[in-house]
Amino acid sequence: MKQGVTKQKILEHLRLRPASAAQLARELGLSKVAVYRHLEDLREGGYVRVRAESKGGRGRPLRLYEAIDEPTAYARICNEMLEQIEQLYGPGAGVRVMRARYREQLRRWQSSFEGLPLRERVRRLAEWLTERGYQAESKVRRGELVLEQQRCPKLALARDHREICSLEMEFFGELLGVRLERECSIAQGDRCCRYRVVDENETKTQP
Repeated sequence: MKQGVTKQKILEHLRLRPASAAQLARELGLSKVAVYRHLEDLREGGYVRVRAESKGGRGRPLRLYEAIDEPTAYARICNEMLEQIEQLYGPGAGVRVMRARYREQLRRWQSSFEGLPLRERVRRLAEWLTERGYQAESKVRRGELVLEQQRCPKLALARDHREICSLEMEFFGELLGVRLERECSIAQGDRCCRYRVVDENETKTQP
């Protein structure tokens, strides 16, 4: 989708923080009708998503729009390279290349995770991911460890190559030494990617 100046300004605002159509209209000096039209175009093009946020009380939920990572030039090049690899070496070749790269990263990073308590390993992985643009954090939810990421630097690739999501989860699990269960995915339209950390050793020792 070709983006004009106004759509670019809206995306820039939404990359900083989510906002309602009314807020965007005030900040950009536009009518709400014009902002709604641009937002719908951006949503249909896969650049923004909308979520409802309760204001408390009985009023209608506030509709907030937030930016979805758009394809960067680097992502487009990677996508083209994966497609070229598939054409040259057959179906699945691109995934094998990605897996080999993750294996190399695993060898480099695994030693720094060894010997640490599980909670510390998850926290360290969240920091490692945040440094790489994932905006990740570790949480304890209902007594369970959860790894959550608000952004996906590989989103443009993941939309065309869903195997990347599975490879990432496999890599994260091996780095932590546990099994992960995906609860939601940005590539599938969810607000975030969330993984539940399943410690098989702990499960086996429970009475």
